Amino acid sequence: MDPAHWERIQELFHAVADLPLAEQRPTLEALCGADSALVAEVLSLLEDDREGAVLLGRPLAELARAVVEREGATLPSQIGPYRVLSWLGEGGMAVVYLAERTDLQNHVAIKVLLDATLSPERRRRFFAEQKLLAGLVHPSIARLYDAGVLADGTPWFAMEYVDGEPITAYCDRQKASVEERLRLLRAGCEAVQFAHDHAVIHRDLKPSNLLVKADGTVRLLDFGIAKRLDLEDAVEATRTGLRLMTPAYASPEQLRGEPVTVQSDVYSLGVILFKLLTGRLPVDPAGKTSDELAAAVNATPPRLSTVALGKLAGKVRRNDLDMLCLKALHREPGRRYASAGALSRDIDRYLSGEPLEARPDALSYRL
Repeated sequence: MDPAHWERIQELFHAVADLPLAEQRPTLEALCGADSALVAEVLSLLEDDREGAVLLGRPLAELARAVVEREGATLPSQIGPYRVLSWLGEGGMAVVYLAERTDLQNHVAIKVLLDATLSPERRRRFFAEQKLLAGLVHPSIARLYDAGVLADGTPWFAMEYVDGEPITAYCDRQKASVEERLRLLRAGCEAVQFAHDHAVIHRDLKPSNLLVKADGTVRLLDFGIAKRLDLEDAVEATRTGLRLMTPAYASPEQLRGEPVTVQSDVYSLGVILFKLLTGRLPVDPAGKTSDELAAAVNATPPRLSTVALGKLAGKVRRNDLDMLCLKALHREPGRRYASAGALSRDIDRYLSGEPLEARPDALSYRL
């Protein structure tokens, strides 16, 4: 196999390996464009990885089989001081268990790195997530409680178990009003702003990473592909073409493979806001190549009020809701809200009946 082609396969593998299974194929299709053969090759590796057969390629098959074999599908009984209760989920990079601390009897979610010995990059990203979480102590961010390694050296960490629903699903099930939806998103904005204040860009904001608990509180989670603003990510910088993201919620600059900023997270919050209030995405990535998707998000997004139709019932200020979304979803990062906190403040202004900071792109402004 051509070395450059093999390097590209590995890049794509790492870009989607820790995504939920349902998101891996559409993400690959967005990254690979019309190259269906490349998509098939990476999907084959991902399937082998899940089955514990081959992780990084055929030449290492025998070594991989020897290392990756697992003892059936039984749950581990104990991880550190925690008794494992059930399986919560598994992606390409890690498996997550619900567990209970035997002395305190509190529930936690334990994330265990899969196949750590075969992928130094996975180990690096796993420890990076652990370090980021340790520095983010906020009521609306899932907290890190503990960390350690198994007897074979496999790393794990325990974090707050969030028994909740994605923010969009929660609001739809509760038949939440526009105001209630905005208040929940505002709580999410505060958590994102806290991360930004600590030099952390999330890079993968989407409804499934903003969970709402039964008591109505919001938790931001999954910093697996987050990036520190104050550190040079040398490993990532050497990988041409590697883009870590969920295309449906990614900013135009992420889709183009350009550097991300806090405004990239603001764009993703704008997509969540649009979906919260309309029930659909401003741009549907289904069936689009990466170039087509990048072109679509680079166009002016549709007005929320024209898409929502009957969903914006009651006394809502449609023009102001339009401006909230259009400002957050602007194709130029410098024309978006300067921060998640700025978006949060305009949500406050809307809720209190005050004029918004966001303004239409009037001719006088453009001139």
